[in-house]
Amino acid sequence: MTETPPANSPSAHTAASSWLSRWLYPALRIAFLIFAAWLIWYTAGHWDRWTGAARFESTDDAFVAGDVTPLSARVSGYITEMPVNDFQTIRKDDLIAVIDPSDYQAQLDLAQANLAAAQATLANLENQRAVQQALVREAEATIDATEADVLRYQLEDQRQRNLYKTGIAGTQQLVEQADDNAKKAMAQRRLNDAQLDQQKAALAAIDIQEKQLRAQIHAAEAQVALASDNLRYTRILSPADGLVGQRQVRLGQFVNVGTQVIAVLPLPNLWVIANYKETQVTDIRTGQPARVTVDAFPDLKLTGHVDSWSPGTGSTFALLPPDNATGNFTKVVQRVPVKIVLDSNPSLGALVRPGMSVEATVDTGAGPAQGAGTTTSDAATAKP
Repeated sequence: MTETPPANSPSAHTAASSWLSRWLYPALRIAFLIFAAWLIWYTAGHWDRWTGAARFESTDDAFVAGDVTPLSARVSGYITEMPVNDFQTIRKDDLIAVIDPSDYQAQLDLAQANLAAAQATLANLENQRAVQQALVREAEATIDATEADVLRYQLEDQRQRNLYKTGIAGTQQLVEQADDNAKKAMAQRRLNDAQLDQQKAALAAIDIQEKQLRAQIHAAEAQVALASDNLRYTRILSPADGLVGQRQVRLGQFVNVGTQVIAVLPLPNLWVIANYKETQVTDIRTGQPARVTVDAFPDLKLTGHVDSWSPGTGSTFALLPPDNATGNFTKVVQRVPVKIVLDSNPSLGALVRPGMSVEATVDTGAGPAQGAGTTTSDAATAKP
């Protein structure tokens, strides 16, 4: 029967050392090499996090923004047409809705009729002016003729008086007749002067009526323009290419002035508002490149650049701004909205929508992106 050597015997120590040198030590060396290779790979792939982490500023408190344009009714009435559906793609000047135009068409017809009547009255008055001007000229000609008669009768009266005084010829009867003729000529001249004044007064009255009529025509033209605009406002058109939101009214509904009909989102005019902590904006500058990842589409990578900063933190424009003078002060890191303009990308109009959550990363170690403009916030963000 074979005896097992004691644990503390030389042969037992030799067997254990042989096992360690043959299996454990090589396994440890292989594990160490694998760990070293993984560490090198991880470090190379995340070098910016090891040596340049301060260069990139990221935040997931960010969202997509855009020019959402509410379209409201500019006239009141019943909706008679609404050819668009919710979330439909539209083009500029596409018909969105029609408000019953019958009343506004009648107002336009009435305004045009009033304008035509005023213009006809003005044309008739201009004819009266021409006639009155002829009467004034006739009265002036009559005065010229009467003036000649007055001069002739005055000379004859003087001649008869001289003849009668010298006794050469003439009689008292001829003197009286010549004097009477001269007085009649003077009376006729005064009558003609009065008639000329009357004709001129009538012409002046026509001038006043013309001014009044022209003022009425201007008012009628304004009424026509207003009625025409109101009729045009019954057709609500899209201001730009894009998408429409949910319809706020339905066919047959009565709308007042200012009632929102629908909202239009012009595409792809989108940007990102990233709310960075105030401790993160130290090195953020206008024009620096940025990367944006959309939560809804993780594989979609968008690029852009910093466009501008908000003039204040988010709490500054809150409905109830904070009041730290009450004595119960708790310091809270504020958020500064930063606008990031996105570069042109077909996916902007096809997939991305305002309000979507995104993660924005700004490369604070890079200069302004190529083609990126500067804004007035440069002065505020300039390094000392």
